Amino acid sequence: MYDRHVWEASPGKTLLHKLDVRTKMVLLILLAAMVLIVDSPRSLFLLFCLALGLHVVARSSPGRWRILMVFILLGIWGSMTSQALFYTREPRTIIACLLAPTTPGIGALTGGVYIYREGLEYGAVQALRSGTMLTLGLLINWTSDPRQLLRSLLSWKLPYELGFMLITGLRFLPVIFQETGVVLTAQRLRGFNPFRALSPQRLIQTAFQTLFPILARTLRRAATLASSVESRGFGRETPQVALPVWSYQERFFCHTMLLAVCGLVLLKIMDALQFNGLYYVSSWRGLYDLMKVWL
Repeated sequence: MYDRHVWEASPGKTLLHKLDVRTKMVLLILLAAMVLIVDSPRSLFLLFCLALGLHVVARSSPGRWRILMVFILLGIWGSMTSQALFYTREPRTIIACLLAPTTPGIGALTGGVYIYREGLEYGAVQALRSGTMLTLGLLINWTSDPRQLLRSLLSWKLPYELGFMLITGLRFLPVIFQETGVVLTAQRLRGFNPFRALSPQRLIQTAFQTLFPILARTLRRAATLASSVESRGFGRETPQVALPVWSYQERFFCHTMLLAVCGLVLLKIMDALQFNGLYYVSSWRGLYDLMKVWL
C-alpha cells in the first residue's frame, strides 16, 4: 500500500488502457450521474459490480485490489455506522441499545444511543454510491496517463492553473503514501510500538508522533515542487500538444450513454410526478412498477 508505483498509472494493453482519456472521463461523469439518480439498492449494487468488473477487465494488480478493498470496506463501515447511530428520519426501528436514557449523566444528555435498522439500510445505499464512484475514479487514475488527462481537461476549456493543480494532486497522492511508509519504517526501527497501550491518551500521542513527520516531509516536497514549477514559468501561455483524434466509435458510445442517462432522468421525473399525484397514466402501470423496483 505504501509503494508509490501501485498508485501511479501503468501502461497496459487492455481495452480500458487503449480507450481515449476523454471517453473514460465522460463515462465517469455519466456513471456518477446514474449513481446519484438511482435510489434502488438493486440497481446500485449492479452498478457497483459493473465498476468492479471494469477493474477485472483492466487486469488490476493484487496490490491495487487490496487498496480498493480497504477503501471500500472503510467507506461501508463508516457510512453504515454513522447512519445507524444518527439516523433521524421516520419511521425508525430500534434493533439495539448502546446507551440507555437512564444512564447517569450522558444518558439524559443524549436521550440514549440506539442502532436503527433503517439507518443501516440507508448507510448501505450511500456506501454503494460512494464505493462505485471511488472504484471508477481509481480505475481512471490507474489506466490513464496524467499528461493525457491534463490535455483533455485543457481541451474542454478548463483553466490551465486548475487543471495543473488537479493533476498535481493526483500525482502527489502516491508521494504521501510513500512518505507514510518511510515514517512508519523509521519509527519501527527505533522500537516504536503504537499499540503497546490502547489507552485514548496513548493513541492520541501516537497519532501526533506519526502525522507530524509525514506532514513535515510532505510540505517540504510541496515547497520544492512549487519552486520548480515557478522557475519554469508556471501559468505562461505555452503551446499545447494536440490530442489524438477522438474516434467516431468512442464518441458514438459516449453519446449513447448520455441519451441513456437523460432517459433515466426523464423516468425519475415521471416517477416523482405519479408519486405526488401530479401526473398519472393508468396504461403505464407496468412502467411505474418497474421504476419502483429499479429506480
